[in-house]
Amino acid sequence: MILRRLTNAFRRQDWFTVFIETLIVVLGVFLGLQVNNWNTTRSDSRREMAYLNGLHDDFSQIITELQSDSAEYEDIAAAMTLLIDQSRKDAPDVSLETLNTSAAKLVRMVGTPIVSDTYANLTGSGDLAIIKNPRIKIALASFYGQVEVINLVDNTHEMQLVNIFQPYIIDHLDYTLMFRDDRELPMSPGDDPDRILTVLTTPEFRNIAATKWDIATDIHNLLGTALDEARTVEALLDEELERRQ
Repeated sequence: MILRRLTNAFRRQDWFTVFIETLIVVLGVFLGLQVNNWNTTRSDSRREMAYLNGLHDDFSQIITELQSDSAEYEDIAAAMTLLIDQSRKDAPDVSLETLNTSAAKLVRMVGTPIVSDTYANLTGSGDLAIIKNPRIKIALASFYGQVEVINLVDNTHEMQLVNIFQPYIIDHLDYTLMFRDDRELPMSPGDDPDRILTVLTTPEFRNIAATKWDIATDIHNLLGTALDEARTVEALLDEELERRQ
């Protein structure tokens, strides 16, 4: 309709009508784009809020997991310290059960599944750009950079578990006795709780315990750093969500 009027106005050289009709077309296009942009902005804002709430829920769980795993590695390191101290004594002053329980932690490896489905969706879909707060994006990038380091050390630990700790226990200690409680293994007439005493004071045993202490301490420290960064992310999310209420 507008095109027909515009064509007729050109033929009549009615420039005023041409101007008015052109203005109507331009304004229509402009308003249409503005409405579309407004709808897109509203949609992005709703999606951003959904992501922010999802990240907040995820990081609350991540913090709980990191706290638990950090405490586990602290316990492992303490067990190795006990074994090293006892290995230097003429005779141990703790029970055989304590020695065997501590030695069992040589093959203790805590899984640290630091997973946020929301963050995975954000990065995988390319939606990270809709998070407007740059401090949140920087904190997320820093946290997941730390996660990469943890994963690298975990992989090294897993290799040590297979190549060092498990073979040593199988060759020198009573595997069944040490893991009865954790793995509900049956009692055996061949259980030998005294076997650990034959290796406790050897340099090889101290080296094994020291190696485990070293990596347990490294992971504990890395988890502590990750925990601090996760709390920073959570605090920023709290601040942003409160601001938008």
